[in-house]
Amino acid sequence: MNSNPLIPILKAYEISTDCFKVAKRAVKQQQSNLFAYSNWLNRQNAHEDIDKTATEVSDLFVFSLWAAFERFVITYLQTKAIGLQKTVVPITLANPLSEYVQKEMEYWTPKDILDLLKNVQSIDKNTIGKAKQILEYRNWIAHGKDMKKTSSVKAMTPVYTYQTLNEIVNILLLN
Repeated sequence: MNSNPLIPILKAYEISTDCFKVAKRAVKQQQSNLFAYSNWLNRQNAHEDIDKTATEVSDLFVFSLWAAFERFVITYLQTKAIGLQKTVVPITLANPLSEYVQKEMEYWTPKDILDLLKNVQSIDKNTIGKAKQILEYRNWIAHGKDMKKTSSVKAMTPVYTYQTLNEIVNILLLN
């Protein structure tokens, strides 16, 4: 567990963003031969669809970054819990306790995990606060983007999400 799982996701986001730019340029330059391979009736429809899709894809990348981050942190903490086997006395309790903690971590809420990470001195509390906002946005995406809740949810970009979560991942990789 010594590699950052967020890097390939950010790279894929950057490539998809470039693809949307290329598609919009092709539409703008009226390369009509490309329309033969699409469902677009005209340039206006193409631009609207590309913009809507870019927004959807952006949200999916935020979702993906969060999922990779969450799995990374849980795996990291499970690895650290193995250390309980060496420190708990009596030794007959060490293995069962370590195994129990590792298993139960799978059921911890992401908010509880972030609260636990606040105790790592090298992780800025503001970064944890930003991560909680990302979690709120991720939850909004995951639960169908309820328009009644849009005013309470701050939109996140994949780049902002990457920068925030990457800061935490890099600190954990050092420990």
